[in-house]
Amino acid sequence: MKRLWSRTGVTDPRTERFLKGDDPRVDARLLPYDLRGSAAHVETLRQAGLMPADEARHVVAGLKAEWDLLPDCLPDDVEDGQTYLEARLVERLGARAGGIHLGRSRNDQVALALRLFVRDEMLLLGQALGVLMRALSTFARQYEAVAWPGYTHMRRAMPSTLGQWSVSFLSPLMDDLDLLPALYQSVNRSPLGAGPGFGVPLALDRAGSARRLGFSGPDRSTIDAVGGRVRHESRLAYWLSSLAGTLERYYWDLALFSTEEFGYFRLASALTTGSSAMPQKRNPDVIEIGRARCQEIAERGHLLTMLGRGLPSGYHRDFQLSKPELLTLVDRGHELLEVTSTIPAAVVPDPERMARALTPEVFATEAAYIRAVEDRIPFREAYREVQKQLDQGALPAVRPASEILRTEALKTLTEIESGVEIQMRWLADQKAHIDNCYDQLWEPLP
Repeated sequence: MKRLWSRTGVTDPRTERFLKGDDPRVDARLLPYDLRGSAAHVETLRQAGLMPADEARHVVAGLKAEWDLLPDCLPDDVEDGQTYLEARLVERLGARAGGIHLGRSRNDQVALALRLFVRDEMLLLGQALGVLMRALSTFARQYEAVAWPGYTHMRRAMPSTLGQWSVSFLSPLMDDLDLLPALYQSVNRSPLGAGPGFGVPLALDRAGSARRLGFSGPDRSTIDAVGGRVRHESRLAYWLSSLAGTLERYYWDLALFSTEEFGYFRLASALTTGSSAMPQKRNPDVIEIGRARCQEIAERGHLLTMLGRGLPSGYHRDFQLSKPELLTLVDRGHELLEVTSTIPAAVVPDPERMARALTPEVFATEAAYIRAVEDRIPFREAYREVQKQLDQGALPAVRPASEILRTEALKTLTEIESGVEIQMRWLADQKAHIDNCYDQLWEPLP
């Protein structure tokens, strides 16, 4: 194994495998971010007079050439992505390519690649969430007036509507979408120039490096830039876990209310599979796998967070284990959002079945409210009178679902739809800014 950093030579192969872990696969995926960070660093060295202009141009050209040759997995004899990239540049450009390592450490190099990855994925996942929310709001608009029972303790409670039910998912998802800009700003700082964690004794323009990569500025603390890297990854994990908690409830409702016992929803065949033994069965496999994915995201997010806790200041090799968890977590998040976005259009309500479930006792609370208002008596007294009627079998007259509740749900839905479009524009603007910065990295240097 090529180990530029080794001082002890070859170690036991079992130890090598243990130390390398998933790095060949994970680091290959992070190479695009390493290339971008390296290009920004070269320009910083050039401006500081630490790399001649012609040499800087050759190195950036070499980095750009590597972009089209990115591997899916690193060779077995390579220690990590940083070793691979430096070796490739030396092979392409000669010994002078080794100058790219001046003024940085593998610590801030890895931290930068991960920070760029997390920042970009926040925008992409935010856009995917917006697409899902548009699909849910389309369903809500289509069926907003369909009445059915609301449940507490899994017992019929009060009348509700599908509009109100849809808003119950859109509202917490809107909270997550609104939270994203603040989370984004918290990770939108560059660790480049932090070196091993204590800065570098060179006059490097860290703010300029950050600006070239689209960051708002450099990390405030070089020690935290390296030692606190899992904290930034955990912010994305928390965000994904939060929205997965909402979607888990959505999946649960679809699984439950599409059973033969309820029959409130019919799931399109695209969401179900057949049984190997029972010809009549259509199993909601997509719903159940989606529900399990929500649990998996929460569990991986917790593990990722714990890998960065309980450690003293500075860099620790423990952080290596966070990389595969982060990448898998992001992949699961994309899968979950993309598949869930297809579900609202594949769910067909049965308004007649829902109407039949609105039995007279479901309107008991509304009857008590009406009596309290019309007879001008305390609500608790009206409550007891309706309760006494129910005990005697005299059920309240069936009434349509309250128009007040329907109007409130529609008003909230309109507010959420407006909020989604505002945040989607913000996400698009941020992505356009970053893409422009990335493009400029490969423009010819002066």
